[in-house]
Parts: sequence; C-alpha cells; structure tokens
Amino acid sequence: MTIVALLCLWPVIVMASPLPADVPPLFSQVEEYRLDNGMLFLLLPRHDVPMVSGAIYVKVGNVDNPPGATGLAHMFEHMAFKGTDRIGTRDIAAETAIGDSIVLAGRELTRRLRGGSDADSTRIAQLRSEIEGLEDRAAEYVIPMDFPRTYDGYTYDFNAYTNQDFTVYTATLPANNLEVWMLMESERLQNPVFREFYSELAVVKEERRQRADDNPETMSRERLKAMAFSRHPYRYPTIGYMDDLETLDPDQILAFWRDYYAPGNMVAALVGDFDPGEAGDLIERYFGDIPARPAPPNPDVDEPDQTESRRDVHRQGEERRLMMAFRGFDPNDPRCPAADLLSSALTRDQTSRLVQRLDLEEGVARRVTSSATGGYARYAGLFTITVDLMEGADNAQVEDLVWQELERLQAEPVTQAKLDEISASYRKGFIFQLQKNADLVGVLTGAQATQGDWRRSYQRFADYGQVTAEDVAELARELFVRDKVSVVYLEPETPDAPDEDAEGGRS
Repeated sequence: MTIVALLCLWPVIVMASPLPADVPPLFSQVEEYRLDNGMLFLLLPRHDVPMVSGAIYVKVGNVDNPPGATGLAHMFEHMAFKGTDRIGTRDIAAETAIGDSIVLAGRELTRRLRGGSDADSTRIAQLRSEIEGLEDRAAEYVIPMDFPRTYDGYTYDFNAYTNQDFTVYTATLPANNLEVWMLMESERLQNPVFREFYSELAVVKEERRQRADDNPETMSRERLKAMAFSRHPYRYPTIGYMDDLETLDPDQILAFWRDYYAPGNMVAALVGDFDPGEAGDLIERYFGDIPARPAPPNPDVDEPDQTESRRDVHRQGEERRLMMAFRGFDPNDPRCPAADLLSSALTRDQTSRLVQRLDLEEGVARRVTSSATGGYARYAGLFTITVDLMEGADNAQVEDLVWQELERLQAEPVTQAKLDEISASYRKGFIFQLQKNADLVGVLTGAQATQGDWRRSYQRFADYGQVTAEDVAELARELFVRDKVSVVYLEPETPDAPDEDAEGGRS
C-alpha cells in the first residue's frame, strides 16, 4: 500500500475555550483540528497507556435514505469493509471491467423489480443468474475479507454501526500503529470499491429475517415507529424493509457515497497516547486531500401534529409487551434536560415511580424502561415507555396502571431532592466513561455530531442543575396527553389471530 503524498498545508490546531471549574481537567487538553476540506478532528492526548482509540462520525443514517431505499445507509456500512482500489484486489482493472457489467445488469434488475411494463419474471430470473455469474468471475480478482483482515492485524478492536442518524466507524489500536488507522480509514473514505455487492445484500437480507422478521420485540417496535410518525423518515427501520432491500443496486450505493461521505459531513476524534502535532501531520497527509464537496441534502422531517391516539396489536411469539410513545423534542430544545430527568424519575431504578408501581407493588412487570429520545439524536424523536409483562398480566390493565402513575406524577411532582440525586448519578456515569479512551471518543464525537459542539458533553450537567420539580411536572402535563399517544400491544401468537396482525408492515 502506498502512502498518499504529504500536502504542503500546515495543520491548523485551535485550542479549546476555557472550561467551567467543575469540569474534569482533561477536557482542557482537547484540540480542534479542522482541515481545509471541512473535516473536523478532535484530539485528546492521554499518555498513561500506549493505546489510541479513534472514531469517525458520518452525519448520515437511516433518516437520510431516499424514498424507497430504506436500509441504504446500513448497507453502505457493510460495503465500507469490502476494500478499496488497492486493498482487496489482485487486478483492479480486470475487476472493474466485470464490476461495470454488474452495475448495468443491476440497473436493469432494479427497474424490472419495481414493476410496471418492465416487470418480466423470466427476465428478472435471467438477470439474477447473470449477476451471480459475473460476481463469480469477479471473485477471481478479489481477495476476500482483505480489508478487515489487514485491519485486524494492527488493532485491538475495530467496528462500525449505523443507526437512525449516524454511521460510526471505531477502532482501538497500539499507539505505534496510529498511522495504520489513518491509512485504512482514509482509504475507505476516498477510494472505496463496492465489490461483492449482491453477495453482501443477501447477507443483509438474512440479517433482516433473523433480527427483525423473526423477533417479536423488533417487529412490534417497527409498528410503533411507523404509527407514531406519519411521514417523518424516523418511521422506517434502520435495517430497511425487505421489498426495498430487494431493489437496492450499486448505482444507489455510489450516489450515496458521493452525496453523504463529504469531509464536511464528518467529525473524527482521537484519544490516547500520541503527540497532537505529529497526529496533525498525519491527518493532513491522509485526509487533507479528500476533495471538499457540497453539503448533502437534508431529509424532509416535517411531521404534522398528532391529534388523536393511535393503537395497534402485534401478535408474534409468546410474551406480552406494552409500548407507548409520545412526540419528543429537538436535541437543542431547552426542555430536553427536564425530559431526561422525567424519564429517570419514571424508570431509573426500583425507587422510580413506574418501577415501584408495576414491579414492586402490582407485580405485573418483568422490566420497565423509558427513553426521553427513543434513540433518535438529530431531530425530535419519541418519549417512549416499554413494559415487559409478567405471565398472566394483561396489556390493557398495565396500560391503565401506567396512566395512573403518569397522571399522579403531574399532581404529585418528583421532589427536588430526587432530581438532585438523579443529576448526581448522571455525572457519576459521565465521569466513569472518562476512564476508557474508546468511551471518551464516543463522548466527544457524539456531542459534536449531535449538538454541534463537543463541549455540550459536559455542559449539560449545568442544565440539569437548573431544572426544578415543577419544570418536570409541567413537562409531564404537556407530554402525557391521552389523545397524543401511540400504543402497541405485543401479544402472543394464537391460532385464531388474523394473519395480518402477525406480519408487521410498512404502514
């Protein structure tokens, strides 16, 4: 593997602004390094152990998929491990020639699968067979798993994941292998080759079957999201719907990379045993020549107000689960700190309102959880409450108990002492995260990508301290409205259950 020539530009490193007195002093060592192409790096040296953790957050997730292409962002993440024009190939010219034929056949296959006058089942079968044969021919030039195997030889751990909002690539490695991280990550950002596309698509479809279609909890959660959002792209599953996966093709993957993997749409962080000046030099060498590109398009996230309750029943498996969702808040909404505290007041531990009532007093719940965001990060998500029922308990009965506690919370607010206890536990958990470089990388990049400033990772604790018991009660009164709830009952599959109840759709 050759190394990209070093550019003449000298690193521009910006020291972080002064920090509040109660913030861990290590944050004063964070340095911001922004390349001319717009890519931002956050550098935090820690020399106690000769290791470095790195992460690249790409601001692209399932929310950004074009219509009819659910699962595209997740599919791209899979393809990002297939290698480049120098990693994973024995002859890139020969492989590319066959790859071009695969693209053409895939283009026609997608068109015919989408129906209309081109929906010819005989031709569709011919195209599938043709693509399989072409991939077999291309395999003569492919070095299978070359990218992950090469990376594995230099790292302790590397991984990636896609969620509704982001795609994240992580790695932890010995300090003397930092340049390997630079090389491998810049290679796949600049020079990806989307080889073995249809073979990998088959892997993703099988993942869909095993982790979603055959999983009652996942399918009921899909129904809840599809119902709670009427048009917002948050309503779609990250792994995608099977009929959309069937029509994905290499053209879409290439367009997706060009649109969203622009350097200005990424933030990276390094934490560990390195010299910031030397790291900056390497960053310029490996990432500085990625061409700047226009900002990617923003998704259409307009969502009408909910004016009546929405309900559904999903029959699958043997367990019962109650799932409730209320419309949440934008991540920069000033009510978010109160929403976090409200969620913890309901379900953080055995002293919390819903856990006490449903588990300790009534004995109807095996597990009670809630989330102030529903797992969404870039746009307003969902405030969710989930109850796994004990055997013999009834979903309608448990929902009634939940409503009793939600309404009691509005009339009998959580005490300020309880809120202070919860805030202290948040800070304790935050400090605990600072022990590991990999966790700290996630703290920095997550806050930067979500809220536009890594300093928000600790500044939110000051916000929690400003929330009063009445703030939480008022938020509960605003949020927990019976006409604005979406509810899904997961019920055991029974012989007389209508078939449509058990399928889970893309409503």
